[in-house]
Amino acid sequence: MAKDPSKTEKPTGKKLGKAREEGQVAKSQEVASAFILLVGLAFFFFAGGGFLSSPAELMRYILGDALLFELTPAMVYNLLLMTIRQMFLLLAPLLILLLVAGLAANLMQVGFKITPKVLKPKLSKLNPVSGFKSRFLSLRPLVELVKSCLKIGLLGYIAYVVYRQNFLGFFELLNQPVSVILGFIARISFQILWRCGLLMLLLAFFDYLYQRWDFMENQKMSKQDIKDEMKQQEGDPQVKSRIRSMQMSAARQRMMREVPRADVVITNPTHIAVALIYDQEHSEAPVVVAKGAGLIAEKIKKIAREHGVPVIENRALARLLFKTVDLNQMIPETLYQAVAEVLAYIYRRDGAARAHT
Repeated sequence: MAKDPSKTEKPTGKKLGKAREEGQVAKSQEVASAFILLVGLAFFFFAGGGFLSSPAELMRYILGDALLFELTPAMVYNLLLMTIRQMFLLLAPLLILLLVAGLAANLMQVGFKITPKVLKPKLSKLNPVSGFKSRFLSLRPLVELVKSCLKIGLLGYIAYVVYRQNFLGFFELLNQPVSVILGFIARISFQILWRCGLLMLLLAFFDYLYQRWDFMENQKMSKQDIKDEMKQQEGDPQVKSRIRSMQMSAARQRMMREVPRADVVITNPTHIAVALIYDQEHSEAPVVVAKGAGLIAEKIKKIAREHGVPVIENRALARLLFKTVDLNQMIPETLYQAVAEVLAYIYRRDGAARAHT
């Protein structure tokens, strides 16, 4: 299906999360196939003779010892149960291992998440028009066709190369016992399969990259989609609260960065702290660069002491500054005299300290 030209923006986290809840994720089935094949080959490589010894013993008993007895319905029934039990005990570990390999391959790609929406029936899947569009008017069927042809061609080439390498060995089997013939066939099969497994793993890597690209392309949004999503989020009380909290936190951080530049911090002394800076070149009066109560006041005083900013106790002035002057605003004329006395005291104290040194 042709891609909407207006959808040019990368998908937001909310869009990707919604797609994930609906079971839409970037996943390659080739990864699971390659993992299952390689794990199965590893099992046969390490289990080898031990894996095949049990069925061999069973066949030897059925075709040899069991035929010495009269074949009654009860005997046949017992042989059938024995065969089923032996095959179950033989195949159960392998099947469990392959199941774990398949699950691990999928978890590596998409993680663990239960999506009940995937199990709900969708009438849209029965729509022949949408089905035709998804199958014949999109890039995916063409990619799958090319991928299948590539796999068949490469796997056939691998089988041909292995056959050529062992061509003369087939003639040497003419007068060999069955065990040797079976061993030769098993060795040839293993050579073909492990090469195919490595090839499938390589193809799975590139297929996953394609699936991820295709998924992100299909999830792209238009500028209007993003605007609508932002409006929807801003209407959410939780989102509003989180935004306000982030804004207040950022404002406090900016305010605390101004404290080391202050000329004085006037305190209550325990509940309120107000930091003032007086730059005669750029401001007609002192400016409140930080203020706070409670824990914020304690932090202002701590930063001031760490940077050598004078901390002066003046309860009445601290309360007036805290209540009447906003952040980054000059003090009113009614407080000029009181603030000037504090600044003059600091200048005299600093001057006396320099004179003694």
